[in-house]
Amino acid sequence: MKAIIVVDVLNGFTREGPLASDKCAEVIPNIKKLLEKEEKEGSKIIFLADNHDRDDLEFKIFPPHCVKGSRESEVVDELKPFLKNGILIPKKRYSGFYNTNLDQILKETNPEKVIVVGVCTDICVLHTVADLRNRDYEVEVPKDCVETYDAPGHSAAEIDRFSLDHMRDILGAKITQT
Repeated sequence: MKAIIVVDVLNGFTREGPLASDKCAEVIPNIKKLLEKEEKEGSKIIFLADNHDRDDLEFKIFPPHCVKGSRESEVVDELKPFLKNGILIPKKRYSGFYNTNLDQILKETNPEKVIVVGVCTDICVLHTVADLRNRDYEVEVPKDCVETYDAPGHSAAEIDRFSLDHMRDILGAKITQT
């Protein structure tokens, strides 16, 4: 069995709010196609969702986003049907493991491989992949199912390339294409 972790494909990173990016929204169709295939194969689908308190310390670094109970913190409409048989894990930090039950769910599932998709490649995807590899999971990241936004002085493409190379060369994740 495989586990698919969908990281932060939320309205707050794709449709509305200060961190919403059309660039991040571009991967939604690819992720949907992958989830359709994996759901048919019986893979466990896990959604990680930024879900911050109004006074979260992360807001000293990033503007307030994906506040608990807001529309920003919701999974995008295109992927909501997969929540029916999937698991939703709210999180407050970059890694999906920090103060969540993700570790326990994966231990119970015991996947042969974990596929990680979502946004942002260089932040929450990267930190979740690092923690998966630190727990010795075999990890695959389809490069057409992850994205980030442009940053001052760097394009999203440059940031993605660096992050994917880091996940492959340093963390040992397999980088693929769907």
